[in-house]
Amino acid sequence: MSLAYRFQTVVDQLAGGNKKQFAEMTGKSASHIYRICRGSGRPSMAYLQDLYNEYRIDITWLLTGEQSDGANPAGVLNPGDQVLAPMFDVKASAGSGALADSEGVEDYFTFNKSFLSRQLGVSGEQLAFVTVDGDSMEPTLCDGDQVLVDMTQRHVRNNAVYLLNSEQGLLTKRLKQQGNQLTVESDNRDYPAWELDLTALEDNPVLGRIVWSARAC
Repeated sequence: MSLAYRFQTVVDQLAGGNKKQFAEMTGKSASHIYRICRGSGRPSMAYLQDLYNEYRIDITWLLTGEQSDGANPAGVLNPGDQVLAPMFDVKASAGSGALADSEGVEDYFTFNKSFLSRQLGVSGEQLAFVTVDGDSMEPTLCDGDQVLVDMTQRHVRNNAVYLLNSEQGLLTKRLKQQGNQLTVESDNRDYPAWELDLTALEDNPVLGRIVWSARAC
């Protein structure tokens, strides 16, 4: 079952299949709703969050087809199965490094606990979203992607991608560790790797492992 089919199911449930009415209900143009239902467009994360806030639609079910226990066929959620991941008003550079002026919470994104545990292997206790800035992690991560960081995973597992706090700011990078030496790599080979001596640092620069990403289409 595709995202388009699941989205059509939501339209059927909430607006009797009337796409124009659903568009008016949710603050979108009818053409945008038609594109999503045809599979030629995708809902933005902000729009998905609005659907959750207003109608308790299971965002994870819409994106993946994994439905929470107790949800109806349109993916309306049981509130007790939810985890809110804060979305920080900060960009994590995949290039030369950039840190936003404010790191306050801009919004929240909702996941169900069973999806986090079964599909991502995380508990949801310390999750956060940040936005990727730059092209050095392409094709894995692109400029504007939003990445979910598990802040409990600060011990480096070689070749995984992490959120790193460096002198240049926040970075999304692939890390390798040997002893006290940390190798910081970019998936875009136009950017050279570099080394960090952990013994020379006061705090652990690894803030968490990136476990999921969302791309604007």
